[in-house]
Amino acid sequence: MELRKLTADDYEACMALSEYAFQFTLSEEQLEKRRQEFARHNVLGVYADGQVGAKLQIIPFQTYIQGRAFEMGGIAGVATWPEYRRKGWVAGLLRYALEEMNRNKQSVSFLHPFSFGFYRKYGWETYVEFKKYKLTTSMLPTKKQTPGTIKRGNPELPVLKQIYDEYAARYNGTLNRDDAWWSNSVYVKKGSQRAVYYDESKVPKGYVLYEVKEGKFTIGEMVHLNEEARQGLWTFIANHDSMIDEVTLQAPASDLLAFQLDNPRIQQEVVPYFMARIVSVEQFISQYPFASQDSPVQILLEVEDAYAPWNEGVWELNVALNGTASIWKKAETERHAQNDQQIRLTIQTLTAILMGYRRPVEMARIGRLEGPANAIEALEKAVPKRETYLLDFF
Repeated sequence: MELRKLTADDYEACMALSEYAFQFTLSEEQLEKRRQEFARHNVLGVYADGQVGAKLQIIPFQTYIQGRAFEMGGIAGVATWPEYRRKGWVAGLLRYALEEMNRNKQSVSFLHPFSFGFYRKYGWETYVEFKKYKLTTSMLPTKKQTPGTIKRGNPELPVLKQIYDEYAARYNGTLNRDDAWWSNSVYVKKGSQRAVYYDESKVPKGYVLYEVKEGKFTIGEMVHLNEEARQGLWTFIANHDSMIDEVTLQAPASDLLAFQLDNPRIQQEVVPYFMARIVSVEQFISQYPFASQDSPVQILLEVEDAYAPWNEGVWELNVALNGTASIWKKAETERHAQNDQQIRLTIQTLTAILMGYRRPVEMARIGRLEGPANAIEALEKAVPKRETYLLDFF
């Protein structure tokens, strides 16, 4: 087995493996577009018997966390030829990927798991879920008159980006989309129909990307910055009632749509979605904006991370009054001396907490975090509350 970075010469071999493993076939045009993407990605592979036996790719992204853009490595395309499975090659690739992301200052990583349990073994943890709705036309929100207007058609990209960027920064774990991602992923996958809501001052405040086909209104993405825009978009959707029988969409896990309906008994499902992993505790926490404090806070974190040994150990976290953090690893002798005064947790638990998906107190309650009550409470106060959400897929 030989682990190495793959090059453009390996593209055909990688695509053959992907098509086989994920059971799809691409056209010549699609293959050429994938070739261009392949050149931008960090692709790692295992060579055996003179061929690519397994591979994965690291896609360079930025993600919003506590309103800031963090460098993120998106793991995708993990595949192995069936004759080479159960040999530990994916585990080797994931170790290699963590080392690569650490070198490239990608302090956090996301992936969409085929199995949550499988990737938990390597340090990733669930960080986001969403609500999936299906409504019949008779259940749609009541039409309301709003002071703004809807413009349907093909809005310029800067208009959609302006709305999306403000919306995405309100959550943890959303993508900071570049123009290429909008063109190659959002526009292609979210629906060819687009409509924008403008308020009374002609400022764009919401949009919907959708398809209307065979009596179904399928919302690929719906974004609104205030309640007025939400009502305006739903009224626009409801005005299709003579053309459609049902509407489907996804929304943040905390979404209040059902509560705001005359009949809240609609079909809704909570779907666990992506996983996240802190790649470098030091890099991640150094740029993480904690909550403002009444007095400086010092917390000791004993982190367990078998697959990224640079994270393993006891870290001293200091949070200033303005929420700025500094962190450094304690020496081995200090680690044992302070053992009864620190919080003990895995990298998975730390990720879930700092992403905002779970709170320190509730993780302690279910045994995922151990330590003195005053230290846990200090961490609880230091981590800002902000919901996770992800509108994209890779």
